[in-house]
Amino acid sequence: MMRNFFCLAAVVAAMPLGAVAEGLKFSPRSVESCLDQGGWRDCIGAAANACMEATEGGYATPVIAGCLSAEHEWWDSELNARYSELQDRARDIDAEPAIEGMPPRPSEAEALREMQRAWIAYRDATCRYEELQWWGGTGASGAYIGCLMRLTGEQALTLRSYLAEG
Repeated sequence: MMRNFFCLAAVVAAMPLGAVAEGLKFSPRSVESCLDQGGWRDCIGAAANACMEATEGGYATPVIAGCLSAEHEWWDSELNARYSELQDRARDIDAEPAIEGMPPRPSEAEALREMQRAWIAYRDATCRYEELQWWGGTGASGAYIGCLMRLTGEQALTLRSYLAEG
């Protein structure tokens, strides 16, 4: 399933998505269902694939780009929600009194913020590199959008796992 998704993502070209976005049949239900069933990274792309299948002209370049973008936005909101939850937890940990006889604990909130900033730089550089592999071709923008969706989904799941551990 994911192999097909990435092949499709590779053929997407840059285009205005306004008119196409109105007709997209995007729903995050397939990703949510996959996650509820214990899925992990294999859930990333499920909603974009379902969107392409449900939308008229689903494998046309504008629809593919729209579906990829819609799922990326969903993962981005998921990531932001998990990050906010982790920041709240980190601030609570930072507010705990120091343990006598131990060196001061580094700030959990600051470490989380540094980690996320480093991840953003990694994501951006990785997706620019993936886009470059299609330089001059119609797949460049699709490779970039697909990469953003995939890496954002992976990071959202990583942050979710930190919450589950704590």
